[in-house]
Amino acid sequence: MKKILFLSFLLFFSVGVRAAQDEPVFFAEDFLNQSVITVQNDRSGQQCHAVRILPKWYLTAAHCVRPYCDKACTVTFHLLQGPLQAMADVPHASADPKVFTPRQYHLDDAKNVRYDVALIRFDPRPEEYFFYDARAKLALEEKDFLKTLNKSEYAEQRAQWQALASARPKLLVVPDESARHVRQPLAVPDLRSGSIFFRDSQAADFYYFPQLHHYMGGNFGVEKGMSGGGVVLPGGHVIGVVSANLNSQGRIMVYNEKDEAVGYMPYSSDYFLFTPISRQNATFIRGTIASFHEPGRSANLANISPREAERSDVTLQTAFGGALTVRDITGANQQ
Repeated sequence: MKKILFLSFLLFFSVGVRAAQDEPVFFAEDFLNQSVITVQNDRSGQQCHAVRILPKWYLTAAHCVRPYCDKACTVTFHLLQGPLQAMADVPHASADPKVFTPRQYHLDDAKNVRYDVALIRFDPRPEEYFFYDARAKLALEEKDFLKTLNKSEYAEQRAQWQALASARPKLLVVPDESARHVRQPLAVPDLRSGSIFFRDSQAADFYYFPQLHHYMGGNFGVEKGMSGGGVVLPGGHVIGVVSANLNSQGRIMVYNEKDEAVGYMPYSSDYFLFTPISRQNATFIRGTIASFHEPGRSANLANISPREAERSDVTLQTAFGGALTVRDITGANQQ
């Protein structure tokens, strides 16, 4: 796990250490638009991550907000990681919705993983913000927070705040009909400690398999509690969201060309799966944001390029050296 640091007020430096200088690396600004969120209703709640894709929109995992927000909930955004803190409450209710999930997403449905994305409209009122200086152990008014933010010792929090205000990462759409092999490393944020850390896959292979409808590769330290974070390629391009949301039996379902469930793999923590921005999920993103009639606010969605993920002939059965066991729906092994 790597911690993001700042070289100076004007220059971010790379925290990825690689043998070849021409290999892609991650920079601090790749992660500054990621936040911790707490989702709470009157009975229960949980903590997740989310990535800000527009100043008024966050992308996260659907299982982070369902079923907590099926009726009414409050999503608390922890906007800054570090000693100077800023939080904002976003109340959601049927009469004033702020949380949106794909209509295809249903709890305990075997096809949940492919639709495990959600959008949260971030538009809190001034009284729903809370500012705190942990060093001084003092709650702050907004004007005092902004004044404190300009002090030299809060350079990291100032950069986070500015990145959030202008967040517009490129969202990379994966075609649903062909296998893809990620040609670059990817990374996910881990903000659970109150600081900005990330986990880097290094040279691990990740594949998008049409019969799984999501990406899969070796786990590189992704754990429960990191769901909803944006999965990024070098440069900060978002390729999907962290999701370990399986079906109700804890299985990874396998589908045929007719989209019929034909088999499954027992889940293993040795593997990392994440929900990609598929064409279906891109349609959901475009439709939800466009429904608010915000000209010029649509997210920057682009098809993933061969430079980022090339077509692959690797099959699910051969991708991981035969280590995976795929069972048919009757429980028999598939060779």
